[in-house]
Amino acid sequence: MLVVGSLTGLTAHSPAHAATLRTKVFEFNACDRYGRSPECDATAAQRAEAIATSVVSGGSNVVTLQEVCRYTYDRLLARLGPSWSGTFLQTTPVWDDRCAPGARSWGIALLVQAAPPTNVTATQLPKPFWEIERRYLLCGDVVLGAALRVCSSHFSVPASMSDDQAAAVGSRLATHAANGGAAILGADTNINVRSCTAAVALKPLYAGGFGGTSSTPCQVGTGVMVEADQPRAGGDGTYNAPTVGTRKLDYVFFTARRWAPDFGGVSTSSWVSDHNVLRGEGTLTW
Repeated sequence: MLVVGSLTGLTAHSPAHAATLRTKVFEFNACDRYGRSPECDATAAQRAEAIATSVVSGGSNVVTLQEVCRYTYDRLLARLGPSWSGTFLQTTPVWDDRCAPGARSWGIALLVQAAPPTNVTATQLPKPFWEIERRYLLCGDVVLGAALRVCSSHFSVPASMSDDQAAAVGSRLATHAANGGAAILGADTNINVRSCTAAVALKPLYAGGFGGTSSTPCQVGTGVMVEADQPRAGGDGTYNAPTVGTRKLDYVFFTARRWAPDFGGVSTSSWVSDHNVLRGEGTLTW
């Protein structure tokens, strides 16, 4: 996997200046389906080791995961060491040995290089039309220099059917941001923002223009978030790095008012999943 630059640490300034922290997010649909899917045919132990190596090498301090076994999450947390903590939410039981013999818990998770998350909530999103897995927004309060809320989510309803799930997530994040709160969201939305037709379903998340495949956005959002890998004036022209083939289904979001406009991101291939790893980073200020 491609490794992005090293982590810039917390910088303390005089009272007359804002403090900043370079936040680096590792977002990944882990595709924990050993024995069920050829493109994801790595064991949970192999997957946990690959993720841990990439997280450490890339200097990430926030990890958001979807389609991950509890068994994999536990191994990853142990591999990352005592400076890391996290929380896991089961979204569906499994009835096979995709995780490990006898391990039956599968869902979404978040991990941080900080003290354990507090005020952990799991908000159930509007019911999908056809899938067994229930969809949630999992969030917890953490302190990374400043207090912020870290969230992980996995949507299911395509844009052609409904934007109810994106609206529910966007509403929660908007409520948090209304009081000046900072939040990070790593999500697999199953919505391809490179398609202007599909991107409309994500309007409840974005604070400004987004979508498409060039520097000209095709949608304008109604929410409070910015996407880490969107283009910006003076940028390098890279836009919405695809994460599943040519599609852009995975995202790293920051609350727009709390991060400097120097955010950026990149997707890199992974041998343990049918999704690419998405890395997003930005400078949190307070």
